[in-house]
Amino acid sequence: MDAHAIDAWFRLLEWSPADPSWSQRRKATWAWRKFKKARQWARVLRLVPFVRMIAIGNALGYGNCSPESDIDLVIVTAPRRVWTVRLFVVALLRLFRQRPGEHDVDAICPSFFLTTEAMDLEPLQIGNSPLSTLHSPLPPDPYLLWWTTQLTVLYDKAGTYDAFWRANEQWVRRWLPDAQPRAAHPRLCASNSPTLSVGDSWVGSAVERWCRRFQERRFSSEVRSLANRDSRVVLTDRMLKFHTNDRRQEYRDRWLEHLCT
Repeated sequence: MDAHAIDAWFRLLEWSPADPSWSQRRKATWAWRKFKKARQWARVLRLVPFVRMIAIGNALGYGNCSPESDIDLVIVTAPRRVWTVRLFVVALLRLFRQRPGEHDVDAICPSFFLTTEAMDLEPLQIGNSPLSTLHSPLPPDPYLLWWTTQLTVLYDKAGTYDAFWRANEQWVRRWLPDAQPRAAHPRLCASNSPTLSVGDSWVGSAVERWCRRFQERRFSSEVRSLANRDSRVVLTDRMLKFHTNDRRQEYRDRWLEHLCT
């Protein structure tokens, strides 16, 4: 992508380095408040067995938020433990009433879980696009592209983020050749120690299957109807993605309109 296409994308998201200084300061204040809360919760959630990485996604990942914005978390787990981790995480957040609908300001929304075996996000790109070709100079899913490059890492165990970047580097650099992995900010990142280390013997495959059945029975009708139809809602043993209000196609279409103006 050229500079014009990149500028059009940030104008679409209502964020730009050229924003007035007062606007930048206001967004930075909101973002820092949310970052601090996210770091506090990362220190708690890192103790959940089998958690390998915790990161902030969506607009907050690059400091573009409003006071009402949720704190969207991306959580990477050990293989074959994604349902177990989600059950623990959701239970903790519900216990302290931190989920959207339970907490009015700075709610924690863990809407994306994936295992270390499913860190390549290229298959999640939206289809049915005139840009869905290797020969197009523009990405078919600009939101996912930027989302992948703008994660803010809060907890990283055993180089999981580096592995995440390597899994996505090839397709990301197809359109952003200068893209680089983001170093975790030392004031935001939760320390790797102390951690609770629990072996596979503690939570085995039988418990993982039970966790899946337990949660599936409690999913909303909307989640059930959208599950695995496309990449909006994904429910597998390697990935749990709950983006029922997925606006990627809308963003892509509006971006193309911006490019034409």
